[in-house]
Amino acid sequence: MLDLVTGSSGLLGSCLVERLRAHGRRVRALDLVPPADGRSADPDVELVQADLRDRGAVTEACRDVEVVYHLAAGQRMKPQFAALTEREIYAMNVAAVEHVVAGALAAGVRKLVAISSSGVYGIPETAPCREDHPQRPLGAYGRSKIEAERRCREALERGLDVTLFRPMSLFGPRMTGVFILLFDWVQRGKNVYLLGAGANRVQMVSAWDVADACLLAAERPESRGTVLNLGADDVPTVREQVDALIAHAGSRSRVVPLPAGCLRTGARVLTRLGLSPIVPEHYLLADRTFILDTARAKAVLGWQPRFSNVRMSIEAYDWYCRHGERYRPQAGPVLRLLNALS
Repeated sequence: MLDLVTGSSGLLGSCLVERLRAHGRRVRALDLVPPADGRSADPDVELVQADLRDRGAVTEACRDVEVVYHLAAGQRMKPQFAALTEREIYAMNVAAVEHVVAGALAAGVRKLVAISSSGVYGIPETAPCREDHPQRPLGAYGRSKIEAERRCREALERGLDVTLFRPMSLFGPRMTGVFILLFDWVQRGKNVYLLGAGANRVQMVSAWDVADACLLAAERPESRGTVLNLGADDVPTVREQVDALIAHAGSRSRVVPLPAGCLRTGARVLTRLGLSPIVPEHYLLADRTFILDTARAKAVLGWQPRFSNVRMSIEAYDWYCRHGERYRPQAGPVLRLLNALS
């Protein structure tokens, strides 16, 4: 049978395509950018380069598909979307899910598995945070995910079998975004700057574990209509996680805690001026404990995360060291200043 994966060239998409192929599934892989690996040599992976804002292209991509995995989303931390405004990010993500849902309904697909985000919660009031936590997103990305969930619930009412996932930040091969700065600093033995003392705990999740959850959702009838948190079980403090990565790398890096309040104000100004790679979701949450309750995913799917925070960060760092030239962070003015001070 044929499955459609949107965002197939990214971190999660590439892992999911690999998992699907290992299970003998044929894949239609859709993305704005072509994959960086040798996937084009696989005759059972059909590559489609298209924009999800193109309704016709999405409708065509859904034809003859059994399961749609909608992973694609625009975020300003991704290089190809860095120049977009918050309003443009919101509009792009909402248009994408609107077209995917319409295409899935028109094609009569059996299942839609869609990736939402822990960003819908905003600043957590409890730890761990359950799926019924109030939704107060901090930026356009989180707001777009709330609207995307609403569109998916409407499709559920029209007969489409839908499962929604809210994962924490993903780690794995082909990572982009703020964590690449950490890997770059550690690899070069530079200072590692933390917002606050690093005594808080921030849960992550491996892209491989999320890919496994996607496959389980596609096969478990009891997942219909569910919204499920995804995150690792073993969550150390931020300082402990960074120290473990530095020790693994044998790096000369030194951890430098910075005052959270002052830096938040500065980051807010720099972000508004377009001078910082960090978005509000980063600087408003960086010194807070953020852990999701994943009991529902475990109960509904029989899912169990295999990667701890430390293990996934070490494996992602090792991958970055082998492929860093392609993924090295772009040196904007703030990054150049931090490098000069390191």
